[in-house]
Amino acid sequence: MIAAAATGMPIAWLIARASGLVAFGLLTVSVTLGLMMSVKLLPPRRQKSLFAWHQTLIWLALSMLVLHAVAILLDPVMGFGVTAVIIPGAAPWRPLTVAAGLVAGYLMLSLAVSFRVRKRIGQRRWRLFHYASFPAFALALGHGMRAGTDLTGTTGLIFAGAALAPVLWLTFARILTPRPRRTPKARPTTTPVTGDGPPRRALPA
Repeated sequence: MIAAAATGMPIAWLIARASGLVAFGLLTVSVTLGLMMSVKLLPPRRQKSLFAWHQTLIWLALSMLVLHAVAILLDPVMGFGVTAVIIPGAAPWRPLTVAAGLVAGYLMLSLAVSFRVRKRIGQRRWRLFHYASFPAFALALGHGMRAGTDLTGTTGLIFAGAALAPVLWLTFARILTPRPRRTPKARPTTTPVTGDGPPRRALPA
């Protein structure tokens, strides 16, 4: 990128490339932390701090994504309009690849907002909705590999491998790790008592 700046490449395009890579890196770390919490690799006292970082990083990734879109709009070479960076498939250049990045961005926004409404929708629905992080990660990786010029050739393969390795390993660990069974709580039983008094509850053994 330094060499590109020396050759007179527009600053907006350099910012777009850098912010896109940073956004994907933050998304990768956020997804990795979420899987680490799911697998419970760390003790419970660290789970709360991991959750805070998991939430913060997705918002930081979104801020970088906004900078990425604004820089593309200001780039005089690409010639993208507002529609091209908002509506998937409307881009004049590589519409499918750009659409993958847009859909990934919308999924990231939905995941970030879900933290705010977690109590309203319930923990179970919130966990199910968080499966959207997998297509968001896959689409963002595909967008970076196909749309950018920094992830081509061997460099791109190394970058993709470094991003995929922890996500895939933790995903398989989550699938293969048996979940602890929940023991049903003992229900108090009532024993009849002779006389006019009400039945008394017998304490569980």
